[in-house]
Amino acid sequence: MIRHFDVSAIQVPIVYNKYGDNDPNGLMYVLNDNIETIRQAIKANPLGMVELVQPLVIRAHQGDTVEIAFTNRLNFPASINIKGLPYKIQQSDGAFVGDNENTVAQPNETLIYTWEATIQGTFHFSDLGNAKSTEEGSNIHGLFGAIVVEMPGSKWTHPQTGEYLKSGVFADIHHPFVPDWREYVTIFHDEAPVKDKNGNVPIDPMTNAPEMTHAINYRAEPMRNKMHLIMHESLCPECEGEEVHHDSWVFGDPPDNVLPRAYVGDPVRWHVVHGGVQETHIFHLHLHQWLSEKMDQESFLNDSRALSPGQSFTFDILYGAGSLQKAYGDVIYHCHLYPHFTEGMWGIFRIHDVFENGTRFYPDSTPITKLQPLPDRPCPRKPTPKRPGFPLFIPGTVGRRAPVPPIGWDRTHPNGDDFPITEKECNALAPNWQPGALFVNPCPRCTKIRRYDIVAIQMELTYNEAGWHDPEGRFYVLKEDEADIRAGRKKPGPLYIRARAGECIEIHFTNKLPEQLGPNGFQLLTNTIFASTHVHFVKFDVLSSDGANTGWNYLTGARHEQEVIFRWFADVDLKTCFFHDHLFANSHQFHGLFGGLIIEPEGSTFRDSFTGKPMRAGTQAIIENPFIPDFREFCLAVHDFVPLYNTKNEPLNPPEVLGMIGDMGVMA
Repeated sequence: MIRHFDVSAIQVPIVYNKYGDNDPNGLMYVLNDNIETIRQAIKANPLGMVELVQPLVIRAHQGDTVEIAFTNRLNFPASINIKGLPYKIQQSDGAFVGDNENTVAQPNETLIYTWEATIQGTFHFSDLGNAKSTEEGSNIHGLFGAIVVEMPGSKWTHPQTGEYLKSGVFADIHHPFVPDWREYVTIFHDEAPVKDKNGNVPIDPMTNAPEMTHAINYRAEPMRNKMHLIMHESLCPECEGEEVHHDSWVFGDPPDNVLPRAYVGDPVRWHVVHGGVQETHIFHLHLHQWLSEKMDQESFLNDSRALSPGQSFTFDILYGAGSLQKAYGDVIYHCHLYPHFTEGMWGIFRIHDVFENGTRFYPDSTPITKLQPLPDRPCPRKPTPKRPGFPLFIPGTVGRRAPVPPIGWDRTHPNGDDFPITEKECNALAPNWQPGALFVNPCPRCTKIRRYDIVAIQMELTYNEAGWHDPEGRFYVLKEDEADIRAGRKKPGPLYIRARAGECIEIHFTNKLPEQLGPNGFQLLTNTIFASTHVHFVKFDVLSSDGANTGWNYLTGARHEQEVIFRWFADVDLKTCFFHDHLFANSHQFHGLFGGLIIEPEGSTFRDSFTGKPMRAGTQAIIENPFIPDFREFCLAVHDFVPLYNTKNEPLNPPEVLGMIGDMGVMA
């Protein structure tokens, strides 16, 4: 079958967020049918976000011949070059290389490109008529897109209306012989030449230095805009900054183009594309995992993956939205390179627990748009006044930091909230709730519980015999080792704890970090009033054990001298699970606040490599198991941008401007 698309390259201003950050020279591929609609919407609201202003994502069946009638409506040569699908190079390369035919369209010229959709997946396309990576090039301004090749016999519809979808980053896919699924396409792109609403280069209000913008699907939510509101417009006086970067209670939701939605248990297929030309990124999705090789059930699990310019990959979320434990709430996804995260490269995956028919509103009075149930799945339960569903049972206040959970956290802190658990919260509790697993308990009944008492502390860390040191080292320790480490009787190091597959891990976390960090030779003074242990891979309740503050969720971190409980379930042998603070990650992690949870095979015992005695934590261990050969285990933690000083207390490789991360410090 020939699947035909009429596509143009046009120039339009691209508005990246509600704060008015925009690329006045934005470029995009667009279906010809949408050109006039887009231009009229932009004319009506020049600094507003237009839903159709998104990277062009088209779909075809495996086996189709895809025919693109491409019209170049720009004032310079442009083309469409596809990566990963076969085509005849002399007719459809979208380039002018060597002795080949020139298949780049001149201004106002229309060319026909033909691709063969031979394999399923997502495939990035971009312009090779002007392939510069600078602002003179087309890619950095947005001239890229993707085609998704679907299973033969499938059809695709709009998630809100249920109608046939011509193009779009989010779709519902239906097939007569396999379960329907939600489909999300997230295109990362970097260093967009964005201006603020006044036409100036964006400035970080903390450093007063220019800042880059990293985006997804032509949208970006950088921290700088929110810090400006906190510092200069008196929004949320109790907020410090980073701990509310992703907080919808304070700032409202991120744009719709980076906010895919599903109901609990919906099958989800996610396509990740790197549309940029500058840097490598790490796609990370909280709460969920996927197989590294989709068709190989024995392949290792992923929840993060690196991708480079032009690369794409596809995965199916294991167990559907909410993972094995059927969690619901707001789940963040982001680039795990923290500077990119801070500069806007993140979004929210929202999992609803009740049917949303488009008649209700979020706490800030924003409409909750309709979400069609997948036709082959049971309709979600309807909300009631006593059980309104997420997020309407959470007793937050718009304009203030998200509340902490009602059980296991102190809601009577003098600088925080002051109220007991509400009736709606009680009604939302899971029947088998436990502290750290209030709204869904990932641990099956009668599961063995392994408890660790972990403390976050600060003390000087020396990294080598030359005396390079971090006077504000911040790291996790077992509570039982805290006194010895502080007294110098035991050397500090990254905390590696262990558990067996099938166990429930109960973390009693105490934050003993000072409430201020810096100022120092690398960083500005930061009030680091919360800390947490956000973990990868294991199963947990995103509303009470994520160790983060996302969307309309609760804030799940501990204040100074507070103890909170996180509950994780290790359903399978997971090897190494990274954990770290997620509330002041750009401040804490450079100083060493990270660790690892290693999930060993069932039946394993852990012994000290030097004494042979049973052990609870350490970077070296002997793992014994009656069913597999014993083995030695070595743990290596690598981290970068470490703010170290020499013996003269001179900073090593400090940033040009305090507070700018860049390539500061050293690698360790």
